[in-house]
Amino acid sequence: MLPLLLSLGLPGVAAADPERQAPRPLQAVEGAPPAPRLQLAALDGTPFDLAAAPGVTVVHFFATWCEPCRSELPALARFAARAPQVEVVMVDVAEVEARVRRFFDNLPGTGGLRTDRILMDVDRSAARAWGVSLLPATFVVARGRLALALEGEAAWDSPETDSRIIALSKPAGGAPQAPPKTGSQEEL
Repeated sequence: MLPLLLSLGLPGVAAADPERQAPRPLQAVEGAPPAPRLQLAALDGTPFDLAAAPGVTVVHFFATWCEPCRSELPALARFAARAPQVEVVMVDVAEVEARVRRFFDNLPGTGGLRTDRILMDVDRSAARAWGVSLLPATFVVARGRLALALEGEAAWDSPETDSRIIALSKPAGGAPQAPPKTGSQEEL
C-alpha cells in the first residue's frame, strides 16, 4: 500500500534535504477520507485517542533530530496560542522519552505546546498507519476526516494557514466553536 500522503498526491520534503523548501501552507485533502486511528501515550503518560478529540485537531509528526522539525516548532507553538479552539498534538517518531524531554526542556519558544499532547510513537506504528514517509508531516482532522495535510515545514505564521484551519472549526452555522474550558476558566 502506498503511504497515505503519497496516495493523496501531496508533495513532500525530506528532513535531510539540504535544499529545504520554505514553509508552505497546508493543502486540502481530496475527498476528505476518514482519519486513521491514533491512540498513543503522551510524554507525561496521559493516554490520547484521536477519536475522542472534539472539534479540529492538528496531528504533527516530528523527530528531535529533524532540522526542519526543530525550526518550525516555535511557529507551531505560536499557532497553538492563537487558535485555542484547535487541538494540537505532536507525535514524536521512534525516539526514547528521555531524549524528547531533554529536547523540549532546551528548545526555546515552545512554551505553548502541552506535554500531555506530545505523543510517543516509539515503534513507528502510528507513522506507518498515517503513511508518513518524510518529516515533518502534518495532518488536520475535522470531524474525524482528513481535511488538510503537508509533508515538510508548514507555514504556521501565515494568515492563510490560520484561516484554513480555523474555518474548519466553525460549525455549519458559521460561528466558531468555543474553546474548550480549562481548570483556570471560571464558570459563568
